[in-house]
Amino acid sequence: MKWLAGIIILILLIVSVRFRKLAGFLVLLGIVVGLLLWQYQEYEKNKSKNRISPSELVLKNITFKPSNSHYEMTGRIINNSQTFTLNGVQLKITAKECANNDKDCIIILEKNEYIYVHIPPKQARDFRKEVSFYSNQIIEGQLVWNYSVEFAKSE
Repeated sequence: MKWLAGIIILILLIVSVRFRKLAGFLVLLGIVVGLLLWQYQEYEKNKSKNRISPSELVLKNITFKPSNSHYEMTGRIINNSQTFTLNGVQLKITAKECANNDKDCIIILEKNEYIYVHIPPKQARDFRKEVSFYSNQIIEGQLVWNYSVEFAKSE
């Protein structure tokens, strides 16, 4: 049945000028509607990332403890937003291996980690996140950890 409809459409495209114009208009309309829907979805996704600014979040008592093949990051996140609930935080984490002083450091890990957490306005929650190295590296010096908030996702 589908092949019959396809043959009829092909014949109409070849024979009828008005059908070609209608088909071209419908294809163009479909493309425009698809682009508008895609843009709207991107707008909504970016809007959820811009409701809570990184300066409205406070990270406290952040620790990195070695565990089997990874490090366990623990701490507390405080949502200082007046109106929006926090759904997640993207952190940029950097680990440096330092020799005897803090000036001789080499970055051995730099990655983004997303923490799924649900924090209503003006509240705090504790979190735990595993941070894995790319391989089983042997750490010879002291590890110095840095982290910063890339963006916060909200409802």
